[in-house]
Amino acid sequence: MHPRSKVFAIESVTVMLVMIIFALVTFLVINAGSSAYNTIINDKQRTENARVAYSYIHMKIRQNDATGCIDVVDTPFGDTLKIDMEDGAYCTYIFFSDGALYECLTPADTPPAVSAANKITTLNGFSLRRSGNLISMSCICGNGEDAMEGTVSLRT
Repeated sequence: MHPRSKVFAIESVTVMLVMIIFALVTFLVINAGSSAYNTIINDKQRTENARVAYSYIHMKIRQNDATGCIDVVDTPFGDTLKIDMEDGAYCTYIFFSDGALYECLTPADTPPAVSAANKITTLNGFSLRRSGNLISMSCICGNGEDAMEGTVSLRT
């Protein structure tokens, strides 16, 4: 073997190793960027769901704020927002079950059911409290540390 061919072989192997290392580093950078992107998108989606739930309930309370029409009642799903229609024949329940917030329109004095409800959005947790004319709500997103919280004052 000629000395020139040995040098050529060493150079070829070195170039191949550098190319493999470059490809590996490129793969790792793309993988890390993809992972970070997915984490950011998932966090944003959970926060957006909490905002949708909070805005939806706030709007429903404002639309139906009449004397004695809005209350927080205890149902099999926990604390539930109950909105009585003005004619008294029907009521709307907004409740949390199985990782989602639901709205259910039922005849008066009929409890809500998931099978008859419309899904509003997915959440990790939800709570309601009523104190006088104030309704406090918490829409939990993420691991429980992040929440959209607020209080709505009933006009009547």
